Amino acid sequence: MKFFKSKNKKVKKNNSKDVNVKRKYFTLKSTLIYLFLYFCTLEIIYSIFILRHTPLNSYLVLILRDIIIFFATTLLIKYFLYMTISPWYEVQYNNFLKKFKWKIKRYRPKVSVIVPAWNEEVGIISTMKSVLNNTYRKIELIVVNDGSTDNSDKIIKDFIKEFKKTNKNKDKSIIYKYKENGGKGNALNTAIGLSSGEIIISIDADCIVDKEAINNFVILFADPNVKAAVGNVKISSSGGFLSTLQYLEFLFSFYFKKADSVMNSIYIIGGAAGAFRREVFEKLGLYNPNNITEDIELSVRIQKAGMKIVYASRSIIYTEGASDLKGLISQRSRWKKGRVQTFQQHKDLFFSSDKKHRKILTFIILPFAIFGDFQLSLELIFLLILFIVSFLSNNFSSFLSGIIVVSFMFFVQIFFDNARKENKLSFSLLSPIAWMMFYVTTFVEVNALVKSIKTKEMKWQKWDRKGIAESVTR
Repeated sequence: MKFFKSKNKKVKKNNSKDVNVKRKYFTLKSTLIYLFLYFCTLEIIYSIFILRHTPLNSYLVLILRDIIIFFATTLLIKYFLYMTISPWYEVQYNNFLKKFKWKIKRYRPKVSVIVPAWNEEVGIISTMKSVLNNTYRKIELIVVNDGSTDNSDKIIKDFIKEFKKTNKNKDKSIIYKYKENGGKGNALNTAIGLSSGEIIISIDADCIVDKEAINNFVILFADPNVKAAVGNVKISSSGGFLSTLQYLEFLFSFYFKKADSVMNSIYIIGGAAGAFRREVFEKLGLYNPNNITEDIELSVRIQKAGMKIVYASRSIIYTEGASDLKGLISQRSRWKKGRVQTFQQHKDLFFSSDKKHRKILTFIILPFAIFGDFQLSLELIFLLILFIVSFLSNNFSSFLSGIIVVSFMFFVQIFFDNARKENKLSFSLLSPIAWMMFYVTTFVEVNALVKSIKTKEMKWQKWDRKGIAESVTR
């Protein structure tokens, strides 16, 4: 299906030229940053072998160093265990395909894709097109406009008119509702109320859905025990340093969801790519609009009910990352505040011995999440102390384990990232400096943690949208 042929090709051409010029600038700027990080990394490795170590006799310094090493080692052990468990996801998935082979062929339920939108005129049409162009046939697209003040209402209505004229597949339909602003949770609940599908998939209004994503979600629900699934969200990297950093970060975290899926311990289903059996909402209720991360709260509620959540690695959804540091910090602040709010609300899940709760989740993963935030609050101080101690002792070997482990993890994930078929070599070259790139993430996360504590009320995240180019998602 093709919609909205450009009436002004000249303007479109000029806009694309401007975008290309900006991308070249950001790529050049990013390349210089990467070269600087490579220089720093190589200098650290070189210094390990040429510098003569000076022993430090201060007990205070030694104690501080040991504390830092303890926290760093704990984190590296977690990464190692997750890297060991994650490959078993493919074994588990292949066994599932064999077990439910015949049911998968016959199982074709109606799917309702719900999209809450607030001032999303830049990307909403691309999102709608990507949903409707999916290979799965029985799709009901529901868009709820949560009181947008931009031009999104008009362009959505125009798109629907054009769709009705050209649509030949009667199994695909669009439902659209404009409502007063009430927040994302309310918009999602309104969409669920309008839906009629057996499977409900939530997609953010700035996303592009891979053409096989919905079908790959449905396959997993052939197992009647599966009640929810989280998709594989990828940042559409435009070549800029910040977008590349977010791409690597998402690649890292979603690869580890394979391990969480194997252990049946997923407790976060992001709003950008979440699929649910309708009975989840019938039994547990709708999203909690009073929680600023309504998706995390619902995910924890599903785990609390003893329902099974799986990872859909082949259901790929591309999203636009934050365009600037301020927007990224605001996003992460909302996530952190919402997670703390959720943990307080469901604190009885921690160390729960209830038979329906996974002990690895309640006794290890959830408490470790709190431990991780505590470690994060001290991270910048730890880094400062570690660098000072390393300079005083002429010994940077404490950084070597981080360089090796993190580089190896990123190289493996980038190399086996099937969604990133192009530019694998260029992304793989970032592996050796990924450990230093993540100091930027640490800075963002610490700032987000502080902001989440200080800020009482948080609303829909918003930054300057540029839209996702089709070529970026390939």
